Amino acid sequence: MQNFVILNLGFARTRHRWQGHDISSPFLRLFCVQQGRAVLHFRDRDVETLPGHLYLIPAYEPHSYDCEPGFAFYYLFVFLLPQERTSLFDRYELPFEVEANHAARLLFQNYCMLYPQLNLPSRSAEEFLNHQAYRDYVQAFMVMPYYERMQLRGLAGILLSYFVKHGRERAQLHDARIAPILEYIQQHLHESISVEQLADRACLTKSYFIRRFRQVVGITPIQYVQKRKVQHAQKLLLESEKSVGQIAAEVGFADTAYFIRIFKSHIGYTPQEYRMRLIG
Repeated sequence: MQNFVILNLGFARTRHRWQGHDISSPFLRLFCVQQGRAVLHFRDRDVETLPGHLYLIPAYEPHSYDCEPGFAFYYLFVFLLPQERTSLFDRYELPFEVEANHAARLLFQNYCMLYPQLNLPSRSAEEFLNHQAYRDYVQAFMVMPYYERMQLRGLAGILLSYFVKHGRERAQLHDARIAPILEYIQQHLHESISVEQLADRACLTKSYFIRRFRQVVGITPIQYVQKRKVQHAQKLLLESEKSVGQIAAEVGFADTAYFIRIFKSHIGYTPQEYRMRLIG
């Protein structure tokens, strides 16, 4: 079972137009829309929100949003703790939107009353995005009484189950040669990983391994390794005050300048720019 850290939980209603651009966070966002209109902009589609629906924005998913005045919604921001084996999002391809039932809306309402301290300032989009450092929220959650952490993790699990119900298992989990390679990559993000190394572990020729990996995962092995390393770096930038050079070394890059170029090609910002956008 995925280990959740609950960062923020609350209710917000826009008084003015809210806009957010080029967002890519190392935590997932769940929204339950009550009324009003907003549009979520993803790389390949725009999603117009509907009252009575739940919306999921996975960690690291680049997106923007545009909310009209009077848009009212509950929100839950969840940080997934790193783990060696495949996570929920490795296992399932999940939809961005599902219909919320009455129980889901009651859960949000009741938990907001139970945990008002998790609410974000919401007088403006700037306040909503730029606030206390997220690593402070992680630390605050970890010192909460154990029963409260259980309750909040239960809330996240229940809400995510609605999306899993309508999701589908990813193909790579059923390929006995590729699935162990994905776990190996996750366990060795701190090391330099080559295609030859991965092909040897899969007992396949390099050319066939690259072709098969792309058929199953959708991208090349190098693209996948870089993606995972950048995602891990995003978490480190959130969780710690380590320098960019230290983080580069922790995700297996001997050359900090090369790491910065790779990071920017994936995120659109340098690691330092990304950190400043995320935690101020």
